[in-house]
Amino acid sequence: MRKLSALLLVLICTASLSFTVSAKSNSSNLNKERLEVGRALLEVTADQLPEIIPYYTDDIEYHDPAVDIYGIVDMTEFLYRLFGNTPDLITIVEDQIAIDDQYMATWTMVGTYYVTQEDGTQEGIEYEAKGMSIIKFKPKSTDVWYQRDYYSEGDIMAAIPGLDQAIFGFRVFYLCSVDPNYACPL
Repeated sequence: MRKLSALLLVLICTASLSFTVSAKSNSSNLNKERLEVGRALLEVTADQLPEIIPYYTDDIEYHDPAVDIYGIVDMTEFLYRLFGNTPDLITIVEDQIAIDDQYMATWTMVGTYYVTQEDGTQEGIEYEAKGMSIIKFKPKSTDVWYQRDYYSEGDIMAAIPGLDQAIFGFRVFYLCSVDPNYACPL
């Protein structure tokens, strides 16, 4: 009798868990739309900026390792400046998921950052960085009110002469400090 009561209790608890879980998976129609919107925001090209800006709310909040943006006016200017300095920027989404009001994706971005030299000529510096993004939607919509992009600025700076040695030095110091298998040259 005790075993039967314990089994019944486990079954009741298991059944009640399925009723309390509220996460909506990638399979809902809204989350399918959010997957498309999230990918479009991340894989945007310079030519597509006018198409994706309307997905952002007027009070959009954006963060990356260097930039904090508050509001659609600054977000729009940020995106146009970004693609003005890196017109060939390409981001490829690798994995993505949309649950409830959030979207998350991992990606690789590549591009050429153009720097104006003292003589007025432009020098192109190619870079590649892996990262991830979290995008938050207003409830029951595809309106984006929050975006945070995570990536290492060091991956980009490692391609820039003058900064490359600083990044290399920091990475060696870091590996010497934390990696028990690293053959530290210091």
